[in-house]
Parts: sequence; C-alpha cells; structure tokens
Amino acid sequence: MDLSEILEEIVTESEVILVNCTASGDHAKLVVDTKEGITLDEITQLTRVIKQNPRIDELYHSGIRLEVTSPGIGFPMTEMFQYERNVGRQVRIYHELDGIPNPAEGRIVNAEESVVIIENKKGTLLFRLDDIEKGLIVIR
Repeated sequence: MDLSEILEEIVTESEVILVNCTASGDHAKLVVDTKEGITLDEITQLTRVIKQNPRIDELYHSGIRLEVTSPGIGFPMTEMFQYERNVGRQVRIYHELDGIPNPAEGRIVNAEESVVIIENKKGTLLFRLDDIEKGLIVIR
C-alpha cells in the first residue's frame, strides 16, 4: 500500500471529503472539504490524525511532509455539494456538450440531484454533473 492509498483510507474514516490527493515519495498534499465548508480546526485535527497514524510510521520512519488544505476560491468544483453550497454565485462551467458555449458562464440558480442550473443573459442552462468537467467561481 503506497502513501496516497493510506492517506485516502485515513481521510475516508474521518468526516471530511477528499477532493484531491497527490503524493510523491515522502511528500503529500491533500485538498479536503466538508459539505458545510471545512474549518481550520477540522484541517488541524485531520493533520494530527494522519501524522499519528501507525501505518505512516511503519512506512516512513522519518515521517512525511504533509500539506492539508481546503480548496481555495480558484480550485475547480467537481462535486455536487460544492455547487449546492455556491447557489447564487457566478460560475464558469467547462463541459463537452454540443450547442452550448464552452465554458458557459452564469449564476447558479439551483443545484440538486446531480443537476446544476445556471442563468445568464441568454437564458437558463442545465447541466448534469456527469457532463461537467469542472466549475470555477467567477470573481468580479
């Protein structure tokens, strides 16, 4: 079992959602979130749990270099809960659908049951989560 597999398992056991994991050698970066938005205390607690895990000690006697962070405003949205949490905000959605500008930009008016609906000057656009490559919050 490599470092990323161990980390994914540890995070799965916690109450946070693993958004992204990159690991190389003894260095790992985790991007984690919760449906409500992760707090600094939750990140700190998860970091402690990982650092104190016996499986990490067994594989890496000198420890690991670990970065645990939340997805920043520029981090792509890929999960439904991220769209649900950002209803009312401007987004840019990248997709592979024919007949719709790519990326499509608009305000999220609804996000539920694996469907994201955005509105812009041209009308209303509906995307199934499976059709979305990524979504980015637009800062103006």
